[in-house]
Amino acid sequence: IRAIARLLMVVPGARFAVRKAAAAIGPDEVGAFLGCGSLEASLIDGFVNSKIGSEYGISIEQKKTLIDQFRRNACEITSGTSFLVHVLLAKELLSIPPNVEGHVIECGCWKGASTASLSLACRLTNRRLLVCDSFEGLPDDGMQLHTGMHLGNYGYYKQGMFCGALAEVQRNVEGYGAIEVCDFVKGFFAGSLQGLSDPIVMAFLDVDLVSSTYDCLRSIWPLLVENGCVYTDDAGDIDVVRCFFDDEWWRETLDCQSPGYVGSGCGLPLNPRFSSIGYTRKQSKFDPKSWARSSHLYYPDSDGTGTGGDSKAATR
Repeated sequence: IRAIARLLMVVPGARFAVRKAAAAIGPDEVGAFLGCGSLEASLIDGFVNSKIGSEYGISIEQKKTLIDQFRRNACEITSGTSFLVHVLLAKELLSIPPNVEGHVIECGCWKGASTASLSLACRLTNRRLLVCDSFEGLPDDGMQLHTGMHLGNYGYYKQGMFCGALAEVQRNVEGYGAIEVCDFVKGFFAGSLQGLSDPIVMAFLDVDLVSSTYDCLRSIWPLLVENGCVYTDDAGDIDVVRCFFDDEWWRETLDCQSPGYVGSGCGLPLNPRFSSIGYTRKQSKFDPKSWARSSHLYYPDSDGTGTGGDSKAATR
């Protein structure tokens, strides 16, 4: 079967046969011998079979249960994010040291699939989840053109799109998540977020619009702890990504340099073609103790090289 699958990859229209091979020997093995590996398996393994969450006393079995719950949530609740995004967010959350105080915030929850998954991770880490949405769908965007350069697509948003009523979201979180850790904040972000005052350890934005992204950053960034992350599900929208490089806005609004954005244009590598998730991290000053050295760069306090070995390959 392995030999046949290799051969079929050069035959036009052979995807069906490869899928049959995958069903027989497993998709991870197919991915491995076809040379592309399994990004999904790698992400899950890095989450489950690691020390992530150990500071909270979270076991491997508990992480396996989370994976199953994330799959279920993304399947049974209408969702704009894949379960792999939920895994990525949980991995970030479980990596935050327990002694760092603060809440998790989600802006833009649609029907509550990612909310349910985040709430499960928040329950394990004893954190509150602030669920912020208009619960009326998107505001008016003035028919602004949105383009995805990497995929070559375009489109528009319409007022009221992606609406999940508060009662519907709460029902989904109650059935599939941990509603007891959630605080629901209703309203459009320009006004609803102004009352926030507690520290935030991680944010997840799925707000689609440039104006909404700025509204969220304006209120969340000052409360974000050092090294805290802001993830967004709009990595493919170049106009939204530009918000994180807008030096003038960051200087005038938040009195700091724009932080940049990891995953600009095509997202983090959750699958070979594209993902919509990316992030930025709040790092007010450079601390060399928190960074690794590379063998192909120069360091004036050493012999002129970095750590040696294979670090050059590892950093590329």
